[in-house]
Amino acid sequence: IRFQLKQSGENAYWTEIVRRMSTQKLVTTEAVNALGEKVELRQCSRPTKQAERIYSILKMKQAPFKKIKICRSQSPPRGSS
Repeated sequence: IRFQLKQSGENAYWTEIVRRMSTQKLVTTEAVNALGEKVELRQCSRPTKQAERIYSILKMKQAPFKKIKICRSQSPPRGSS
């Protein structure tokens, strides 16, 4: 990765590259809907301009995935009668 970045003129130290890329976060939200199903939403934050530049140099997607919604049935807690 660093070799590709250096070839395109990005000469930052590895720790600086990691710091720039760590600004993008994954957010997970969980809730229970009216049917009693557990709903989980996962979404990536937008990358900064510096992170966008690194993604474009490496020819990678700017978000590893689109918004994901997962629904699961809740099993009753143990010990409840």
